[in-house]
Amino acid sequence: MFPIILGTARFGTYTSQDDSFAVLNAFVEMGGSRLDTANNYACWHPDGVGGESEAVLGEWLKTQDRHSVEIMTKIGARSVDGFTYDKLDGLSPDNIKRSVEESLTRLNTDHIDVLYAHVDDLETPLLDTWKALSSLVEQGIVKRLGVSNYREPRLLELVNIINENQLTPFAYAQYRYSLITPNAIADFGPQVILNEHLFGMLKALERQPEVIGYSPLLDGAYEQSPDELPDNYDNLLNCALIENIQAQAEEQHASPSALILKTIVDYGITPVTAASTPERLRSNLQLLV
Repeated sequence: MFPIILGTARFGTYTSQDDSFAVLNAFVEMGGSRLDTANNYACWHPDGVGGESEAVLGEWLKTQDRHSVEIMTKIGARSVDGFTYDKLDGLSPDNIKRSVEESLTRLNTDHIDVLYAHVDDLETPLLDTWKALSSLVEQGIVKRLGVSNYREPRLLELVNIINENQLTPFAYAQYRYSLITPNAIADFGPQVILNEHLFGMLKALERQPEVIGYSPLLDGAYEQSPDELPDNYDNLLNCALIENIQAQAEEQHASPSALILKTIVDYGITPVTAASTPERLRSNLQLLV
């Protein structure tokens, strides 16, 4: 299986439809097939409300054999007020049904290959959420399920609920992950960092999900001066680590981003990575294809 999932969060907002199509076509030409999106991408853009990424993918799918690609989308993390993550639409059965119907329309498809519970909904019983998601699988509307940003205690509770009620297991677990560690006081809102302990727990499950890491390249931070790290990662140790990564990449005649992605794949984690141009995509993947 191709070791990379293409992230499409910026398509339709930061990246125009034409440029998005160019990246998608390049990814497929390189052998890729899995595309990651969500129904709230990219609500954080000044002109975004959510759904733009799915809509671009839906237009592109009109030019493709639908069965040649896998669409992985997420629901449950749309901002209720449209501006903050203080209140999300959540994972109630009613919202799951409504959200999936809307995603199917935007994606111009009759099924979703992988549907993620995007952020844990603490106000809805896990059993209610997972019964509704499992029903979608039984109907053939969704092929497989995944979880994203679930903390360890709730994840273990969910595993027990799935087993006790013979519901559809989750086949994917997606978390924020990169090679450098964020500062202890870093605040990522509802996003959960994949650490060594959580990774070990996922690998110890009887039904091991594929572990997927998003934001592996930190928006190009590995290509920049170590003195220009994002605030959540800005410390002396990370500066030294990036200097070392950049030196290793130079020795291999590769970009630092390419080395990062190759290392993450070697760790047994599947990166979700984005690119705004085919040229940048090829540079990022040069050690993997």
